[in-house]
Amino acid sequence: MTTIVKDTIYALSSGNPPCAVSIVRVSGLCGERPIVPRRATLRAIRHPTTDEHLDDALVLYFPANNSFTGEDVLELQVHGSPAVVRDVLLALAHVPLAPLRPALPGEFTRRAFEHGRMDLNSCEALDALLRAETSTQRRLALQTGGGRQAQLYASIRKELLEAMVRVEAMLDFSDEDEIDDALWRPVCASVESLRARIRREIPQGKHSYLDAVLHGTRLVLYGRPNAGKSMLLNRLVRREAAIVSSEPGTTRDVVQVALELHGFRVLLTDTAGLREATGEIERIGITRTRTHVTEADLAILVCDAPDVCEMLGGVPPSGAWHIPKEALEQLGMLPTDAEVLVFMNKMDLVDAPPPADQGVPCTIWHGSALEDRGIDTLLAGLGELLQARHEAEMGEPPLVTEARHLHLLRHVLEALDTFATTFIEAPQPDLTLAAEELRHAAYLIGQITGETLAADEVLGGIFSRFCIGK
Repeated sequence: MTTIVKDTIYALSSGNPPCAVSIVRVSGLCGERPIVPRRATLRAIRHPTTDEHLDDALVLYFPANNSFTGEDVLELQVHGSPAVVRDVLLALAHVPLAPLRPALPGEFTRRAFEHGRMDLNSCEALDALLRAETSTQRRLALQTGGGRQAQLYASIRKELLEAMVRVEAMLDFSDEDEIDDALWRPVCASVESLRARIRREIPQGKHSYLDAVLHGTRLVLYGRPNAGKSMLLNRLVRREAAIVSSEPGTTRDVVQVALELHGFRVLLTDTAGLREATGEIERIGITRTRTHVTEADLAILVCDAPDVCEMLGGVPPSGAWHIPKEALEQLGMLPTDAEVLVFMNKMDLVDAPPPADQGVPCTIWHGSALEDRGIDTLLAGLGELLQARHEAEMGEPPLVTEARHLHLLRHVLEALDTFATTFIEAPQPDLTLAAEELRHAAYLIGQITGETLAADEVLGGIFSRFCIGK
């Protein structure tokens, strides 16, 4: 796909200043005095109308056949101060080269796509890499752009087109009243093979590995007021993310913070303490707590160890801490589909051995958020728990990770399912309709790769996710 682009565009392509060096990229220009290609040259950068000296920079020129965008590209490696970058960008607006304008988000990458320098799959992989927050997200993004995914789509599309050719041949050359079994059976076998193959690439279930990696595991801290939930959250994320006070009911609304555990993104939520509300605001907060707990993937019941001792009538001499389910319910346990965990907090106030409980189906950790005890053990345990949940999938990470791709693949599967249920066992299948289902499936695969993308709003939606300068 090649598009003639007239505008010359420019933008800051490196991180925001201040920094040691900033890179300003210009694409589309055709200068009268080009410098030596792909060789860093020291030049004085001057304002085009006032001749003011703005900076001394390394300048690199990449001709269209050797550039990222497929156009002539100029890179200015300037000093990374806010003033230098701002003034260089402002000066570019006065260069007598029309039309020259600031780049839109993702416009450099879009031009690379339009000039055939990148396929759409590589563009989306780059976007995923730029947005990666965890090491696992980074690995998936690199895998997506590594070629295996492109090979998957190419082979699916090739098999669909071959099946279409067979059906079209049957339409053109077969007797209307007879189906050529030598042509028809390979078509049916291809469709069945593709259905099984695509099903394997679409993640199943609510708690899939892909969902945990890309969107995060929802982990909620809950319990009675003053159990130490907010301080525990601060210890887990190693910063003051939630307000901590000895006054019960301090947390009125949910506080959500993201962290990484063993490569997984975790959305950690602190909630209002569960008790009889003393006011309308607290009542709303408690209602939200119940909602978050019931929707969580994992829930940690934060218990006040002295309160547990009081409920049990004293510290268990054996240290077994057998906690009846009724007691846990009094401490704030809610009915939930999430796996329930317990953190026995404030162990510094109890003269007893660490707890070990077999009374309910939950995992118990112990420690003191105030004294920062047991936090590393809790983090390690949670990481191991996440790995155990997705151990089977972690050995062979999913190949298809983009939501847009998964959406289109599901529609491809629907088209193939329709073909299978309508035509494969039919005594006299309608070959015209069968060919149309295959054509539709191939068109959808082409939408994934960019081979059948015609709507500008589709491309605009993809590239608008990029930052300016990419």
